[in-house]
Amino acid sequence: MTKNEMVQIMAILTAAYPHFYDKQTETDKMATLRLWYRHFEYIDYSIMLQAVDAIVARNKFSPTIAEIYEKLDVVLGIDSITEADAWSCVLKAISSGTQDFQHTFELLPPIVRDSIGSAEKLKEWAGLSEPILEMVISSEFYRAFRRERERRTKLMELPQGRRFYLQKQQGYVLNSKQNSLKHFGELRELAESSGNTA
Repeated sequence: MTKNEMVQIMAILTAAYPHFYDKQTETDKMATLRLWYRHFEYIDYSIMLQAVDAIVARNKFSPTIAEIYEKLDVVLGIDSITEADAWSCVLKAISSGTQDFQHTFELLPPIVRDSIGSAEKLKEWAGLSEPILEMVISSEFYRAFRRERERRTKLMELPQGRRFYLQKQQGYVLNSKQNSLKHFGELRELAESSGNTA
């Protein structure tokens, strides 16, 4: 986001919460702008606007930086996927019938990719029987998924960790131009086109 776009975001907040911002001096406004820009300069303007619009629609009081971060987590779908949904993504990916496991791996949500580790592991799992997948690999994946979610939770408490995961998820959202449900659809189409159904 550019500084001018941050000024636009602050103008929205000023218009939505005039009683909060009309008490600020010009020096206070500049300090607020610099602080907010330092926290959110790496966020795409359209994503930031969605978060701010969602807050303005619900909050009676001007948001804090922490509240904006929380709403960005929601807008970007950070860790909103359940264990069962994550495992479903894995099953669709390995049953897709594709030989391009790298591409299929890249279609998975970031937390699922990080829980698996690599496209090679996905390829390895595709060669296993269904009982092995369901009895052994699924429990292995669930443990890895929980560890990854825990690790992310701890790292997100640090400003650099939060920035890393927000950027990673933002790239996933912006590059796909749709949320992970579209990727479920792509994997399903891939499976159906190869004659396999998940």
